[in-house]
Order: sequence, then structure tokens, then C-alpha cells
Amino acid sequence: MSGGTATVVIGGELDLASLPSLAARLDRILADKPRRLVFDMTGVGFADCAAARLIASTGRSLPDGRRPVIRSPGPLVRRVLELTGLDAELEIEEEG
Repeated sequence: MSGGTATVVIGGELDLASLPSLAARLDRILADKPRRLVFDMTGVGFADCAAARLIASTGRSLPDGRRPVIRSPGPLVRRVLELTGLDAELEIEEEG
């Protein structure tokens, strides 16, 4: 997959309990060196600050200053991203 787009489909709530599993999954995905990383968050009802930071931090592993893409964040997820300022480190994409 090196050079391609990796899409991570996430559902439920992203919080302290789900963080280790998400981090391990992202380590495996980033090992393949994708050029673009998309988080499909259509099914996510809530994300805490730690999960938002983890997602935003994946941008350091992407080439050419690319930013991770958040697809279809719900209102609570969007609010956490805005309050933490992490929305500036991400691309927000509305499915349409």
C-alpha cells in the first residue's frame, strides 16, 4: 500500500478505553507509509481530547506536509477538534 491512501473506518466512542486499540491499529497502518490517511468518522459519536491528539499526530508520519483527513465528523467530534485547535492540523471532509 506504500504510496496510496489508507482509510481507517472508526465507529462508537473514542476514549481512554479505545485508545490503545486505535494506537496499535495506526502503528500498523503507518508502517505501510501511506501518502494519504483518511479517518472515516461517520459512525463516531464522541472522541475525547487524547483520541483527537492521537489522530492529529499521524500527520507527522505523512509525506510532504500532508494532513490527516477526517471524513464526516459528527457535531461532538467536530466540537472537540475545534476546542483543542486540532482542526487546524487536519483536513475536514464532509461526505457528500
